[in-house]
Amino acid sequence: MFVLLRHAHAIGKQNWGGPDADRPLSALGRDQATGLVDTLAGVELRILYCSPTTRCLDTLAPLAAAHRLPIHEHPLLAPDAAPDELCAALDTSELAGTLWCTHGEVLTGLAACTRDDGTRMYPIGQTAKGGAWLLNAHAPLRYIDPVPPQ
Repeated sequence: MFVLLRHAHAIGKQNWGGPDADRPLSALGRDQATGLVDTLAGVELRILYCSPTTRCLDTLAPLAAAHRLPIHEHPLLAPDAAPDELCAALDTSELAGTLWCTHGEVLTGLAACTRDDGTRMYPIGQTAKGGAWLLNAHAPLRYIDPVPPQ
């Protein structure tokens, strides 16, 4: 099983004067990030990957501390990364126990990726900020709403 996670709620772009990559979580987002520890308590995690943005790093910080795991920044999770390259990386990687924290537009791009036979690789739908998809080859896809909700 592996997890695809949309970063928690961030301060709005209109309320942030710095570079978008440095935009931090809002108070709600910090609560959502903390809530992930309990929400994902039954999920075995061994590697945490995230977009090289402050909001993704901050989303994973409580999980990393709780599981005593480092956070690995991955350029294919950045908002402007090519979805087909991430699809290829996810298709060839050992995914069990990994969590991939990224942005809504990246998850939308993943949902559009198809295999050679035309089937969708990642049948994910709308993902709320702080929402997670649990993917397992031997079980149905499962979506977990953020806590607290948006």
